[in-house]
Amino acid sequence: MAASPDDPRSTSTSDRRKPARTTQYMIAPARPGVSGQALTDQLSQFGIETLRTYEARDANFGTPIAVVRLSDDAAATLLRSAAGTLIIEPDVHLRAASFLAPSSFFPPASIGTALGPDMKLTIRIVSEAGAPVEQAAVRLIGEQAASQGLTDSDGRVDLTLRGELPETVSGIFVNARSGFWGLWQHRPYLEADAVNTLTLKPLSLPETLDWGGAAMRFDRLPNQCRGAGIKIALIDSGVATSHEQLTDIDHGVDIRDGGEPSWSKDVIGHGTPCAGIINAAPQTAHGIRGYAPDSELHVCKLPADARCSDLIAALDYCLQNAIDVACLGFGCERGSALIEQRIAAAKQRGVSMIAAAGNSAGAVLFPACSPHVLAVGAIGQTASCPEDTPQAALAATAAAAAGGLFVPPFCCRGPELDLCAPGVAIIVCQAPDSHAVCDGTSLAAAHVAALAALVLADHVDFKGRFVARDLHRVERLFQILKETTQPVGHPWQTGAGLPDAARALGIWSDRRPSAVPLNAGLREMRSAIRQLDRIQFGASEAIPFEPPRGPANVMRLPLNPTQAAFQSAGSGKATVHELKAAMALAGLAEGPR
Repeated sequence: MAASPDDPRSTSTSDRRKPARTTQYMIAPARPGVSGQALTDQLSQFGIETLRTYEARDANFGTPIAVVRLSDDAAATLLRSAAGTLIIEPDVHLRAASFLAPSSFFPPASIGTALGPDMKLTIRIVSEAGAPVEQAAVRLIGEQAASQGLTDSDGRVDLTLRGELPETVSGIFVNARSGFWGLWQHRPYLEADAVNTLTLKPLSLPETLDWGGAAMRFDRLPNQCRGAGIKIALIDSGVATSHEQLTDIDHGVDIRDGGEPSWSKDVIGHGTPCAGIINAAPQTAHGIRGYAPDSELHVCKLPADARCSDLIAALDYCLQNAIDVACLGFGCERGSALIEQRIAAAKQRGVSMIAAAGNSAGAVLFPACSPHVLAVGAIGQTASCPEDTPQAALAATAAAAAGGLFVPPFCCRGPELDLCAPGVAIIVCQAPDSHAVCDGTSLAAAHVAALAALVLADHVDFKGRFVARDLHRVERLFQILKETTQPVGHPWQTGAGLPDAARALGIWSDRRPSAVPLNAGLREMRSAIRQLDRIQFGASEAIPFEPPRGPANVMRLPLNPTQAAFQSAGSGKATVHELKAAMALAGLAEGPR
């Protein structure tokens, strides 16, 4: 008798032999006391091969994690078979909170009938001296299509726009990897089948503290406030220690490849800018410098294809090495119970985790959205860059905040956001040994991580009542950072506001006027709800766990009115701000308000 179309036996031989799609999963014991070897043995009984295992050194603060590949059906079957004994989660990819090009937020106007045949354009990027600029990202935006690429050794890139004409190209964006300001042209004059040459302005290091450092009042701190004695872990793409301002960084680990020295290289170029904000040694009295240069920076290098399991390994490193502040520049849309467990364990050991909110213009990413993590969004400042740069294009389309600041359109937002910090047109160190202009919430998180190190090193609370490495220390730090901010905009766009380094360390500074749009609440709420509704969980449908979301938990005690007791170093002359701080300590000037 012939099989019916709905009968599984009617499936063709070729379809039956087609392998099921597999997904990478994390599996952990549901109860403590199980070793990594015992977990591997248990999985082998189910015929599951373990790719790798991460085992916490202290079993009281985490269970071993096995990384495996399974089909979604097999994962669901295993979950039923091992109910109550195993935790099974998709090992989803993490993405760096790096902002590649403002053109991502200027999409084509419409999709309709082609205006013409495919248009081929050659773009050549050169310096003011006419030298080719290699590895510059070039993006063309047309009315119906977009095209992008990287320049070669001659500074050239060939791009094709489908169904466009030269006069329908609405914009061109150029971002150099290092050494130059980017370029933005609205309605550029371009010729098809010709070489269109564009010139980039050279990047000069600032003669004084850049706009971000001044906005956060780092310039109001005494010179000896440098973060000595504090350990910071930068969980990112590695750091180019070949950079002359980063040669003193000598602690690190490649999370996927163990102790290999590759953590000291940064092919992606994402971790090096963040490391410079935290730890760069100043070359001269001017130029860029790290805001916590005497802190001990540990580099936890994530691979290019980083997953949640790699973040768990990085958090284990933080626990093993008594890290004070962990700065994370990666995230993902869905949460993880296993990561949340490690974050809570790290918090109990006094590790303060500070994470980038994300650059997808949606809801705050995980783990930044966890109530155990301080989520940091980005802000920019108008007139902080040339008018023909991609950053100027961002400012033109951004939400205005107080004091000439703005919220860039790429920044994730919502009620989980705790703080905002400089993250647009930031001049930073770049691999292998240059400087660049970068944007992104990961840069903002690095600013806050550096300030956290200064507070832990010099605030009187962490020399007395909150000296113990526990969760109370973390929540007190988060309270100080949040309650000494300068409010600059709507809380769902800027959190509690822009951190004030001077105020956080007990040095008086004037407050910015708040600029919260009175009619923004309902609109922002509806937008955030829509963003949350769009979060896709994929294979996790069979494993429907999502950790709670919310702003970081903070201490609920009054701030300490006692101010940091700084002393002038050596016999040099005290700065104006050091004198003001000393006068405040002596009761001769106004202190913190």
